[in-house]
Amino acid sequence: MIVNGKESCPRCFCEKENAAFEAEFKAELQQQQAKVKFNTLANKSLIQDKTLLDATFDSYIAQTAEEQANKQKAMQFLERYQQGRRFNLWFNGKPGVGKSHLSMSILKALNSLHVSCLYIDIDDMLRKIRASFNDKESPYTEQYFIDLLTNVDYLVLDDLGAETGNIDTNKQATDFTSKVLRAVVNGRQDKSTIVTTNLSSKALMNMYDPKLISRMMKNLETIIFTETTDKRIKNIGF
Repeated sequence: MIVNGKESCPRCFCEKENAAFEAEFKAELQQQQAKVKFNTLANKSLIQDKTLLDATFDSYIAQTAEEQANKQKAMQFLERYQQGRRFNLWFNGKPGVGKSHLSMSILKALNSLHVSCLYIDIDDMLRKIRASFNDKESPYTEQYFIDLLTNVDYLVLDDLGAETGNIDTNKQATDFTSKVLRAVVNGRQDKSTIVTTNLSSKALMNMYDPKLISRMMKNLETIIFTETTDKRIKNIGF
């Protein structure tokens, strides 16, 4: 057959056209999948403090030596994530010291690489699941969240322990809470999870099944605030 004034084998021409079409289709599919992953952080996260949506390393104002050191640690851990290293990272310290800000900063930087990232306020998630028990139309079922949190590349579980009450509570997590967290943790054994909490490891061991906390702390790195005070209320004059 003649194609563009040149003699060509019909079979070779068809194979070439099919290969070009398949390559174009594959590239388009990959772009769509990358877009879905990129949008997961914005579309699927549960964030109580909406100011976190603007959180970056640049906007984290480190004034004390501890703040500067922990900001630098967070940036170094980000580099390790970007290199493909897998580990769990825990932020520990009193409320308002910047744990959520720095964890979101890590997520946003990773998200720019078009990997799937998710930020979940644990208390908000559990409330939505409980509400779905009496609302059959709710999409926020237990299985929805387990699948969502298990499948993303990078996950932040924010404010572990807050669902039981204040910091000094002696309450233990309910069987329901432990069941949900256990399913998520078990499904993320080969992935990286970032946790923020106000509670010590001893308090968490008393609150949850020690086996669950032990598994969450597998391959662990930590960023701990011991001296930094609540940045949100320091300017209040009463």
